[in-house]
Amino acid sequence: MTQDPENDMALAALLKAATEVEPDFPTDLLLRSYAIQRKHQFDREDNRETSMQDLKILLDAVVEAQGGTAQ
Repeated sequence: MTQDPENDMALAALLKAATEVEPDFPTDLLLRSYAIQRKHQFDREDNRETSMQDLKILLDAVVEAQGGTAQ
């Protein structure tokens, strides 16, 4: 799952904004969440919950890896 910011203007802008606003924001989290959104961007409205479930799983894993507890 490697996204190339040079070939994806939206991703390049997102990465640039993230580093300007919060330089310590984990780039891997940003890339993984972006990939989830891209994967589900054309899902039918009644299937949009899948994207949210995938994002929740990702965020829960990140929080757990950092020693926190996810709700």
